[in-house]
Amino acid sequence: MKAFFLALSLFIGLGTAAQAQLKDHHSERPGNSSPTAAQADALTRQMSQQLSLNEAQIIKLRTVNKIKLARTDEIKWQFHEDPLECKAKLIELQSQYENECGRILTPSQLSALRDEHPESVPTPPSSEGGLG
Repeated sequence: MKAFFLALSLFIGLGTAAQAQLKDHHSERPGNSSPTAAQADALTRQMSQQLSLNEAQIIKLRTVNKIKLARTDEIKWQFHEDPLECKAKLIELQSQYENECGRILTPSQLSALRDEHPESVPTPPSSEGGLG
């Protein structure tokens, strides 16, 4: 009986410590403290309707979308004082995202995705009218 109460109090103590650490983690990040799972699910659902995805594609894209949304939040938070660096990192992330989508989607689905979101495709800066 003594061992049971000792184990129970240890379990409660560890649970409290873990909860406190979790609150610390969320307090470091501004904005909503909930993970981006709901946003990723909504984005994946929208893509599924627009692109007629199969089940395997939906599962893979949900994971890719979660990672993209989490990294987007992280980049915006990390580089909020340097907008140029933030923009460069977001463009790099978008390129990686498109590469992952290219591995998951068929060519026709990928084309439809690019037609739906032309602003997400990074365009290289032109050197017209510039000094260099």
